Amino acid sequence: MRIGRIESAWGAEALRPAVGWKVWRVDEEARLLSVLYGDLWPVDEPVRATCRRVVHSSHEAPARGCECGIHAGRELGAWDHYLAIDAESRVFGRVLLWGSTLEGAHGWRAAEARPVEIYVPSAVTNQEEVAEGLRAYGVPVHVLVPLREEVLVP
Repeated sequence: MRIGRIESAWGAEALRPAVGWKVWRVDEEARLLSVLYGDLWPVDEPVRATCRRVVHSSHEAPARGCECGIHAGRELGAWDHYLAIDAESRVFGRVLLWGSTLEGAHGWRAAEARPVEIYVPSAVTNQEEVAEGLRAYGVPVHVLVPLREEVLVP
């Protein structure tokens, strides 16, 4: 894993970053999109969090008392529900989180993030083409193959 190199390249090494699990949608151009809001994760710069709530006063993300920020789970299992819906367009991976970061029971919310590795499940439509497109993010991209069921002959 090249997390140290990524920390240095994006100016995160002095900020004690966290590494967590994330699920994304992929669009027809094999770009990463936020599952909930469809925000594009840029290829050439970190994604930066903003708060979409307008009920209360404006604030920097993430903020206590709000759900804003870039979410990442401590375990991939925290995102099972996102992987189960529209599986043909979902990928997952690990992200480096930095800047203002809040830790919770299941993971973190942060001000900035960047993928550090991406996994393309076998359920993804055009799996190989999607994986090739995701390599533009400059991180390892892993193509997952389905496990074969062994048939036991009596």
